[in-house]
Amino acid sequence: MNPKEFTIQRGITDNYPRKLILNQNEIKFDSKDLKNDSFITFQKDEIAEYHFGVNWMQYKFVFGREYVISIRNHDNQVMKINFKTYFGRRKNEYHKLCNEILDSLWDLYFKDIATNYINRQELGEEFKIGKVSFTKDGLNILSNASLKSKSEFIPWEKVRFKSYVTYFALYSKDDAININCGYSYLKDWNTNILHSVIKTILLRKKIEND
Repeated sequence: MNPKEFTIQRGITDNYPRKLILNQNEIKFDSKDLKNDSFITFQKDEIAEYHFGVNWMQYKFVFGREYVISIRNHDNQVMKINFKTYFGRRKNEYHKLCNEILDSLWDLYFKDIATNYINRQELGEEFKIGKVSFTKDGLNILSNASLKSKSEFIPWEKVRFKSYVTYFALYSKDDAININCGYSYLKDWNTNILHSVIKTILLRKKIEND
């Protein structure tokens, strides 16, 4: 995939044009104090997680939105890419920009991370994506159906999911009311990878998501 370059202007109080550069080897973003070396760089093999979404700005009514994409490396350093629109100005332009960045991040970095998890599962390895533990036989989730979170195991043949605009939900086919958990694309790390990995595993196991 060809390198991608985007220009980010954060908002009214910070309209400096910052460069976001994506290529097969690294991510570079002009996010620091302009008096110093302004670029923060993550090498591809350093990238671990991301989350993304929209924060709505409101007082008595909604007056703007902030698009947020956060990327974390294995040292827990976070690269935050954000930009704001007020009263609908440049709304369509920024919505398109956010989607183009997310598509490029997936194609250049996170698709490979998802593929690695899928390969590990097929080898019978155990691992975690966010708060979900994967085993050869199924998933362990922290069910939030009650006031207190409880660890629940769901065998693969009972795993089901639902997709929504802002979150992804996992549940047990046999007891969806009591065994379920939701994962926010904005607040939880790697929800998009979690969604992709589980969807692919169920397809390969020929388990219908009814």
